[in-house]
Amino acid sequence: MTGPYLSGKKAIPVPSNRRVLKNDECRMMNDELRSRPSDIHHSSFYIHHSAPGGWLEILGARHNNLKDITVRIPLGTLTVVTGVSGSGKSSLVEDVLFASLARKLHRAKTFPGAHDAIRGVELINKVIRVDQQPLGQTPTSNPATFTGVFDLIRALFAQLPEAKLRGYTQRRFSFNVSGGRCERCEGNGQLRVEMHFLPDVWVECDTCSGQRYNPETLAVRYHGRSIADVLDMSCGEAAKLFENIPKIRRPLQTLCNVGLDYLTLGQPAPTLSGGEAQRIKLAAELSRPDTGSTLYLLDEPTTGLHFDDLAKLLNVLNRLVDLGNTVVVIEHNLDVIKTADWIIDLGPEAGDEGGYVVAAGTPEEIVEGRGERGEGRENDECRMMNDELRSRPSDTRHSSFIIQHSSFLPSHTAVALAPMLAAGPHVERKMFDFAAEAAERKTDRDIAEVGQEAKMPWQADGRHWHTVDRVGRTGNPCRWDGRILAEVVDRIEQRSDLFSAIDWSERTVVEIRAAKKSDGWFFHAITGEEWLLKMKFRTTRNTFRREELIERLDLKPLNDVPELPLYGTEPRVQCKNLRGPWQEIELRVHGYNEIDRPEFWDFVDRATAGFGTYAEKVQAKPNILQPWKQLGRTWHLARRGFPLGKKVRWEPEVLQELLDLLTQTAPQAEFNWSNKQVAPVCLPGRRDPWAAVQTKKLDAVYLHLTGPKGRFPLGRINGLGHDPEVDGRRADADVIRLKFRSAEDLSRGDLHGFLKEHLAAGT
Repeated sequence: MTGPYLSGKKAIPVPSNRRVLKNDECRMMNDELRSRPSDIHHSSFYIHHSAPGGWLEILGARHNNLKDITVRIPLGTLTVVTGVSGSGKSSLVEDVLFASLARKLHRAKTFPGAHDAIRGVELINKVIRVDQQPLGQTPTSNPATFTGVFDLIRALFAQLPEAKLRGYTQRRFSFNVSGGRCERCEGNGQLRVEMHFLPDVWVECDTCSGQRYNPETLAVRYHGRSIADVLDMSCGEAAKLFENIPKIRRPLQTLCNVGLDYLTLGQPAPTLSGGEAQRIKLAAELSRPDTGSTLYLLDEPTTGLHFDDLAKLLNVLNRLVDLGNTVVVIEHNLDVIKTADWIIDLGPEAGDEGGYVVAAGTPEEIVEGRGERGEGRENDECRMMNDELRSRPSDTRHSSFIIQHSSFLPSHTAVALAPMLAAGPHVERKMFDFAAEAAERKTDRDIAEVGQEAKMPWQADGRHWHTVDRVGRTGNPCRWDGRILAEVVDRIEQRSDLFSAIDWSERTVVEIRAAKKSDGWFFHAITGEEWLLKMKFRTTRNTFRREELIERLDLKPLNDVPELPLYGTEPRVQCKNLRGPWQEIELRVHGYNEIDRPEFWDFVDRATAGFGTYAEKVQAKPNILQPWKQLGRTWHLARRGFPLGKKVRWEPEVLQELLDLLTQTAPQAEFNWSNKQVAPVCLPGRRDPWAAVQTKKLDAVYLHLTGPKGRFPLGRINGLGHDPEVDGRRADADVIRLKFRSAEDLSRGDLHGFLKEHLAAGT
């Protein structure tokens, strides 16, 4: 792998096309400057370029050794900040830029280095620093958990027929919670040995032999591989195993794309190098739904990388840029510098002799001495030209032409970079084909489809499964008497005029609903517990008195039933009135003799008759269970429909004022009040709602605005409401979420102006 790079047969190509270009007006103004007298031309006026996403400007940075500099970063590009060690790169990027943006966009408790201001924040959604810090300090942190792919793998294992038969859920395949893990090592696969006066030592668990799980969990296999086998596989092997499951394949392929195909999914985080940890973080970012307009900051990501790994890393960074993001890298590696769209060279030396902007521009301009140079201080003629440019219409000013005067400072980067650019090879950089990557294959399957072809026993013969063959949630056989469920269901079926067909099709639940299913359910049997059958009856309110019912049914507390390995003093009969017209009775029964009594069958008959009374009320008043359909707007404005006993933390007048503001913004819009918690705002001729007001949240009134993709980054809405967010997971639109708790939140920023702007953008 190394030889071809050393011999020159193989090299990282120089892109012949950069993302930062000079448009026609830039070119004309540069030609005009070059035509001026030589003394003026020699003073070096430079016109800035046009960038795909605009510019982010750091004004007056003077932290540590930075010399009150102004630095411009083109958005939508791969930008490299370079310079000798100690020239101020980390001070600028991490201490000033990251700390300031994290504080503004994410309310982080950071303290930015000294600077005047940052312009262009409204053009980005979020800032993410991808550093080389460890993913975690314990063996439970690993590449699979950090990237989120392990959640998908656990979901797939829970879909397997063997897992369904045993009643295993996704939780069973987690090594962080009890149930499926080895309890000796608590799912670590290793035991920590505390050493006096020395660091702790981790040794392999002697119970599970490092497999993390108990034998029952390991018995569930996918293509012959247990969940422990999957964690021991390399990313490349796992990508082949799950090649037909796109949700799992794509994040695994991303790990391979960053050069980590050799890494095992379950490799403990403390054993990963800093470079491996950083690339795992990059893979995690690529695997998440992308919102675009994100600023990624990396510090020396090439540390310890081979030439071939470096090429893979550059592909990943350019993929992030092709998605509409901006990547800023602090770097000395010339292979990275030569592929950048824009270079910011700090220096010229270290310490007190550094902290200046030596040059800024494309790699070619840096080498030729045509980049933006110097300290960013303007002489009289520059100042006059800048004033002229700023007085132009906003559409011209937006392209950000700024003329700067500079004294020439030596660029060590230009000297080292010149032979690299000359050597080439020069290749046109192509946009990554995201459509091809996302294209479905004929053999692709969704996780939910795995195991569907196998007919489970409760689907083949539900009654026999629930009354004879039943298996509990833990995988152990159920020990309560199956005759209880069979005879209770037969008794209820005698009133077939009240109920629809019995639903036996679920693994652990038997349900009997009203003849009209929208009227709700009458009977639930929870059959997945090992020792007790739990039965719930819903009947009309106040049909039974709790104390009287407990006495009549005479189900002894668990402490008085010696044959059961369960303990408790509370009654096994629960009776309570619910909100609305319901009363709910819950029974927990073990033996058939406990219910084979006249008092119990009388209870079943009375509960059935009470449900019949409720059904008659529903026929008379169809909206008795859905008052929001009857009350409409009044329901949403009322302090009803919130969880019982919870305090509503927003002021009542906030909702009314927000509704009035929406009506004022879009008089032609119509509100749909028929939903219990959300009032969509629909515009004529549009299929999807423009806005939706969530009225039954405890912490605030939520406003969701659906608009064009990428038009309103988080920086643009950061001053509106409380804790605004941009959800970019939809492929065709962005959803902006604003929260309001008080009148002060409504008045923060120009909310009315933003609503008008957002409405116009989507019409």
